[in-house]
Amino acid sequence: MKKHDHIVLGCLLHDIGKFFERAEVLDQYRKDEEKRQGYCPKHSDGYYTHIHVLNTLAFCELVAAKVPQIQPEEHQTTVTADQNWINLAAYHHVPSERQEAYFEKVVQAADHFASAEREQGSFYEQGIHKKTRLESLLGRIQIGETARQNEHFLPLKFLELSEEHIFPKQADTFGMEKKSIAWLSQNSLVSDYQAVANRFLSELEGLQQFQANIAKEKILKSVFRSLLSIMERYLSQIPAATNIQHPDISLFDHLRITAAIGEGLYLHHDAVDQTNGFNDQTTVKWQLVCGDFSGIQKFIYKITSKGAAKGLRGRSCFIQLLCDAVAEQILRDLGLYPTARIYSSGGKFYLLIPVHLKDQIKHIADSINKVLLDEFQGEVFLGVGFADIYGDDFKEGNMGKRWQQVNEDLQKQRLQPFIAQVSQDIECFTQQTQHERGACKICGRDDAQAEINDQQNCKQCHNLERLGQVLANARYLFWVWGENRKTVKNKIQGHPFFIPLPGTDCDLYFLNDEPQFSELTDLSESHLEVLNEWECLKPNPQGYSQGIRYVGKWQGDKDDGSRDFKDFADNAQGINRMGVLRMDVDNLGEIFIRGLNFGKKDSDGKQASMGSLSRVATVSRQLHLFFAGYLHRILDDYPQSQIIYAGGDDVFIIGSWHELPNVAQKIRSEFSRYCGTNPCFTVSGGIALVGGRYPISRAAELAGTAEEQAKHLKRGQKEKKEKDALSFLETAIGWESFAEAEQLRDTLLDIVDKTNSQAIIDRLRQVVIAVEEIKAREKTGNIQELIYWDKWRWQLVYNLKRMAKRYPEVRSQLEDLQQQLITPQSLANKQPVMEWLQMPVRWAEFLNRSKSND
Repeated sequence: MKKHDHIVLGCLLHDIGKFFERAEVLDQYRKDEEKRQGYCPKHSDGYYTHIHVLNTLAFCELVAAKVPQIQPEEHQTTVTADQNWINLAAYHHVPSERQEAYFEKVVQAADHFASAEREQGSFYEQGIHKKTRLESLLGRIQIGETARQNEHFLPLKFLELSEEHIFPKQADTFGMEKKSIAWLSQNSLVSDYQAVANRFLSELEGLQQFQANIAKEKILKSVFRSLLSIMERYLSQIPAATNIQHPDISLFDHLRITAAIGEGLYLHHDAVDQTNGFNDQTTVKWQLVCGDFSGIQKFIYKITSKGAAKGLRGRSCFIQLLCDAVAEQILRDLGLYPTARIYSSGGKFYLLIPVHLKDQIKHIADSINKVLLDEFQGEVFLGVGFADIYGDDFKEGNMGKRWQQVNEDLQKQRLQPFIAQVSQDIECFTQQTQHERGACKICGRDDAQAEINDQQNCKQCHNLERLGQVLANARYLFWVWGENRKTVKNKIQGHPFFIPLPGTDCDLYFLNDEPQFSELTDLSESHLEVLNEWECLKPNPQGYSQGIRYVGKWQGDKDDGSRDFKDFADNAQGINRMGVLRMDVDNLGEIFIRGLNFGKKDSDGKQASMGSLSRVATVSRQLHLFFAGYLHRILDDYPQSQIIYAGGDDVFIIGSWHELPNVAQKIRSEFSRYCGTNPCFTVSGGIALVGGRYPISRAAELAGTAEEQAKHLKRGQKEKKEKDALSFLETAIGWESFAEAEQLRDTLLDIVDKTNSQAIIDRLRQVVIAVEEIKAREKTGNIQELIYWDKWRWQLVYNLKRMAKRYPEVRSQLEDLQQQLITPQSLANKQPVMEWLQMPVRWAEFLNRSKSND
C-alpha cells in the first residue's frame, strides 16, 4: 500500500466513530486510559475530549480484521511505522509534531477544511450528540431575502425507497422540541442509532474474501468502493455535527468530502515536495472540475416510429450509464479514488482534483471526445470546465463563487465543441461513404461504418434495443474495467448480454443473477451493482466491489420490454392515443445559485452563500434519489405508464394518455412532501398526445413545448405566481387548480352518462371557442371584463336552463356548473376558471370518445 492509499482511507474513516459513539457500540476502548492518552485531546480542565476517535479506532481494526490483506503489518513503513490508515484516522485530533510524521497533519487539515462549511455558532447540552437528527437541507432552501423557518428532519434510518425511510417529517412528529437555538429530540436516540449501526456492522461480513494473488493496492481500492456504498446507505441520514443550530450535513458527505480534500491536498504537496503548510488558505491546491455532456436529448430521441419503446428506453439508460462511466474513467486515468467525484447525475459530474492534474484532464477529455465523435457522429460532446480552489474557499459562504466560475468556464468550451478534434483532422466532419444497405430504419444512420444488419438496423441501434429488452428483467449491472474485460469475456458463465462503453476501458454486463465464473480469477478492478433494491454484501473470492444503482428501470412486471408505442395508444381509455410526459424541477439553476444563501449577512446586508461541496452534492444526490429511485415506486400504481428517463431533476414518461395527468399530479405531490413542503421546490410538466406511429422525436418536442408553456404560466394580479404548473391538452393550469379541473371533468362525464348525450360538452366547447376569440381579437383593455360580459355568458345560461328542463336528473349539477363558470373571480395567485376550461372539456370529450371515432 502506498502513502496515497493510507491517507485517503484514513480521511474517509476519520470521524466514523461519531456514529458508533452515539449508538454505544464498538466502545471497548472508551475506558482504556492508555488509548485515551494516545488518541484523545485533553481539555485544560483535565478531562479528555473527542472520545469518538476511540470508536473510530475500534471500527478500523474491525475492518482490518475482516480483510487481513489491508491490515498494517508490524514492520510496515510508509514514513514511520505508525503512519498507517488506522492511526491516521484515529490520530487526527492529536497529530504528531514530528516532521517526518506529517500524514496525520494532512488528515487533520482535510478535516478542518471540510468542517469549515458549517455555520458559525454552537451550543452544548448534556447528551446532545444522542438527541440530534439530520435537518432536511431541501427544507432549508430559500429564494429571496426572507429566511425560511425549516422544521423538517430526516428519519434516523438507512436509505431505502420508502416514505418511512427517506421522507422528512415535522419536528414535533419526531417528538422534538426547540432548545436554545436548535431542535432536539426529547428522548435519547441511542436505540435508533443502534438499529442502524448493527445493520451497518453486519454488512462487513460481506467484505471480499480475496484470493491470495491480488495485489494489496487493488484489494484496498475494491474494499474502498464497497465501504463507500455501505456508508452512503447507512450514514446519509446521520448528522456529521450535533452541537450546531442547523445540522444539515450528513456524516456520509462530511467523510467523503474530507477524503476528496485530503487526497488532493496530499498529492499537491507531494508534487511540489512540501511537507508543511497544509493549512495554508491562499495557495491554489485543487481544481473544481465540471464535466457536462451536450446532445444527450437529441441522441435519446433520435429514433423513428419503427423503433419499439424498448429501444427508446435502451438509449436513455445507455447514455446515463455512459456519463457515469466517463467520469469513472477520468478518475481511474488520474489514479484518484471515487470520492474525488463530488456528484454525478443527469449528464453532468463534478470532480475535486489536485491542481497539477488539470492539463491531464484536458488531454483525457480530448481522447474521449475523439471516440464520441466517431461513435455518435458529433451528436454527443463532453465539455469540461475548471475553477481554482484555495483553502479559503472551503469556509462558510465562500464556495458559491467557485460553482459559478466552473460553469462559466464550461460554457465557453461548449461554444466550440470538438475544436481539438477539428484542429487535428480538418476533415473529421466530412460526409462519409454511404452504407451499401442504405440507412438504419431506426436512427437513419447510413455511413459505411454503421454495420447495418439484415433487419436494416445499425449495430448501435441493435445493441440499444437489446439493452432495453434485457433491462426489463436485469437485477445487476457488472462494470468490468481494464484487464478484467478479457478475463470476464472468456470465463463468465451463461454468455450474458454486455455493451462496451465508448470512450472508456469498460464493458458493462446486464445480469439476471450474480456473475458466475468457470474458475477463480482476479476481478478486483470490477464493480457489481444491484438495481434499485439493496442486497447485503456477499463475499466473493474474485474481489469485485459491490454497490447499488437507481435507474428507474423498465418495469418487467408490466411487460417483457417488447411493448411498442402503438400498444400504449391501443390500451388507452377513450381516444386512441399515446401520451408523452416531460417534467422537471422549476428554477433549479436559481436554487443552486441563490437557494443556499442562508448564511450570516455580510457588510452589505446580503446573506452569504452556503453552497459548499457537501451541500451542493447533497441537494443533487437527494434529487437524484427521488427521481431515479423513488419515482419508479410511484409508477407501480400506474400499469399503463413507463419511465423512459428519470434522473437528476427531470422525467420523461410514456404511457396511455389517460394515465399521465394523474401520474404528473402524483409526482408533484410526492415531490413536495419529499422537500418538506418547501415552496421553493416546484415542478412543471407538459403532456403531448400522439398516435402510436407518430415519430417519438417529434412527440418529445411537443411534450417539451407543452412543458415550456407550463413554465411560462403566470397568474395573480400583483406579484404574479409563475411555473408550478401542468400543460395538458394545450392548456396550462396551475397545480393549485388541478383538483378543481379534475372535479369539473368528472361532473361533465357524469352528466354525459346520465343524459346519454354529449350536449353539455358541445355547449362548453362553444364557450371555449368564444373566449379564445375574444382573447385573440382584444389585445388591450381588461380582458376579464370582456370575457364575463360578452354574449357567450347569457347564451350559456340559456342553454343550461334548457338542458335542466330536458334532463331534471342533472339539474343541480348544471346549476352548480353555471355558478362556477359565470361568477366573476378575483384570486390573488390563482387562474380564473375560464383560463383553463378547455382542459377538462377536452379531457371529458376524449375519455368519452370511442376508439372507432377518433
